[in-house]
Amino acid sequence: MKSRKVGVTEGLLRRITAGLLCLILLFSFSGCGRNEPKNANKKINYHLAAEPKTLDPQIASDSSAIVAVEALFEGLVRLGADNRPYPGVAEKWVSSEDDTVFTFTLRSDAKWSDDKKTPVTADDFVYAFRRALSPQTGSPTCSRMFCIKNAREVNAGTVSADQLGVTATNTRTLVVRLNYSYPDFPAITASPVFMPCNKSFFESTSGRYGLERKYLLGNGPFEIDGKYGWGHGQYLNLVRSGTYSGNKKPLPSNIKFTIETKENTISDPVAALQNGTVDAIALSGSQAASAKAQGCTITSFEDTTWGLCFNTQSDLMKNKNIRRAFIQSFDRAEVLQHLPKNMSAANDIITPSTTLLGKPYRSLANGGSFLLKQDKNAAALLAAGLSELSLSDLKGVSVLCPDNADVKLMLNEMIAAWNVQFKNYFNMEPLSSDKLAARIKSGDYQIALYPVQPAGDGPLSVLSLFKSGEKDNPAKLQDSAFDAMLNSAEKSGGTESAAVFAAAEKYLNEQGIFYPLYYEKHYYATAKGVTGVVFHPYGAGVDFIQAGKE
Repeated sequence: MKSRKVGVTEGLLRRITAGLLCLILLFSFSGCGRNEPKNANKKINYHLAAEPKTLDPQIASDSSAIVAVEALFEGLVRLGADNRPYPGVAEKWVSSEDDTVFTFTLRSDAKWSDDKKTPVTADDFVYAFRRALSPQTGSPTCSRMFCIKNAREVNAGTVSADQLGVTATNTRTLVVRLNYSYPDFPAITASPVFMPCNKSFFESTSGRYGLERKYLLGNGPFEIDGKYGWGHGQYLNLVRSGTYSGNKKPLPSNIKFTIETKENTISDPVAALQNGTVDAIALSGSQAASAKAQGCTITSFEDTTWGLCFNTQSDLMKNKNIRRAFIQSFDRAEVLQHLPKNMSAANDIITPSTTLLGKPYRSLANGGSFLLKQDKNAAALLAAGLSELSLSDLKGVSVLCPDNADVKLMLNEMIAAWNVQFKNYFNMEPLSSDKLAARIKSGDYQIALYPVQPAGDGPLSVLSLFKSGEKDNPAKLQDSAFDAMLNSAEKSGGTESAAVFAAAEKYLNEQGIFYPLYYEKHYYATAKGVTGVVFHPYGAGVDFIQAGKE
């Protein structure tokens, strides 16, 4: 009898124990469900406009490369949907009272995506900054670093790299000294050129860094998916990194980048969003309206100014009076009747969305300084300019422009006015966007209808494009007076700089260097049910770290 009671008790205990285990497992799984969003662990599909030229952060400049690099690497900070910085590799940072010295403390668990899980250190940032600014590197984006003490001099080769205002006081502390007060400096360190570089790995690649998967070592939320993850001219497949431990955990399990080619093109982006070919994509304005009607989420940025750009190094357009004559001889209102679709008239070189110290730039600086039509003055200016150049007439003048029907109508209005005023021959040369950019870069033009798109927010990002020695200076301007204005604005800092920036912007207008005509918006769409994809203005890339879909 006693033994039977014991048996019943043991059986009861076994049943109770089994029940408790089931409950524990049940709550464990339900807990996981609460912690893991329903839209997590999904593959995100994105279409790149072209093959990335390189995945080397210090060199990457094309839009496709920037998108990929920002997934594969992480800088001191990341940018949120509001374009404000939050911790990246740096878990915190402090600035001096005058915002000229920033001290970043790196998180202790930041790792490179190699088998050894090598720590990311402050020295990796020092090496990356020095390498980006080295003349031998030839970085097309290093001008963003010129706010750092001695950066411009290092890039020019006049001082050694060890004099750059960047030091590692220990493995986790990076100190950056600036030339002038720059409260928003941490935000620009999210861009690729500021991302870390492991010296020993870089040197092991023998000049092939970033060109193949085996020559790439990242520290970002994603890594290339295996040996065959990068099919050149076809795809770039990423998978969530097992070594990443940043402020936000990567939500997608994979990112699949398809690469635009003649054989692999998306002729209808809206349909591609609907059928799941892509989850996010760049669109034109008309396509954005259609996508929005289909339930897609649209993000847009008015971050580009189109205008007449004059080659100040050409035999004819080097003369200020001749440039001004061309600008002041046509009716602005007549020309702007032919605005391309989804564009808006530009009153200034710097777009209305530009901010300075967290405030709208236009609230701190006056606008509308473009030159107005003055028929009689235009004729006198032309005569004076020709005399200064010892010329009797203009001869042939060519104007480059995008191969767009509305743009060509705009140019026709200008040319008609020039014909009346100057009684000469003018040639319009419509080009594809790639060919137009190539002609401007080489300086093979006289006048062009061309876009100015800065690499970041703020008036300095726009105006510095015209500074002497700037690699991508569209007007090829070499003007010490303009350079002095920008230098003064940089050194003055604070709201006082707004007046100097405004004077520099007005100077470009009055000298007839760049005449603003219209602003362009860039549109991006995410498919219905897709969340968390963050697009950044000024071509600053796309962040997929919190991307998910139903």
